[in-house]
Amino acid sequence: MPGCPERPKFNPNINPLFNPRINPKGNASLNPRFNPWLNPLHNATISPKFCRVMDPLCNASLNPVENASLDPKKTDRYSGVCRWTPDSGLAGYVVNTLNQGVFLLFDLQLEWVAFAVDNKREGYNLFDVAGEWVGYLLKNEAGGFNEFNLEGDWVGIIM
Repeated sequence: MPGCPERPKFNPNINPLFNPRINPKGNASLNPRFNPWLNPLHNATISPKFCRVMDPLCNASLNPVENASLDPKKTDRYSGVCRWTPDSGLAGYVVNTLNQGVFLLFDLQLEWVAFAVDNKREGYNLFDVAGEWVGYLLKNEAGGFNEFNLEGDWVGIIM
């Protein structure tokens, strides 16, 4: 399993506070609150509520409850990507689906907690297992994604 990048809080390629190019609070074009193309409440083409093929709650092939090959408790097809806190703590695991535009997030106990849907602009919107929009992922400059809540606070790293 890959490790968390060393000292991400102090790495300008990862920490949005040190890099305005990856900071949604300073770059409105990255922020779905200000950019309707990134906002699933305003853009139906990136909303799993309208595009059911991207919704694990409606598409059994994307749902780890229905598709055991996506459940890390039942298979070893784990993608190798982890979810980390900004303090380098392991927060969970990521499983890729056959649909390149959707991946699943699991906590440390391997419980399914969220899914990410491609926003078609080099990022993903994050939904909880009830299908509610809870955050978004933006590419960082270290080859992974930074996770933000809807307020634009940096809450995690996916690498």
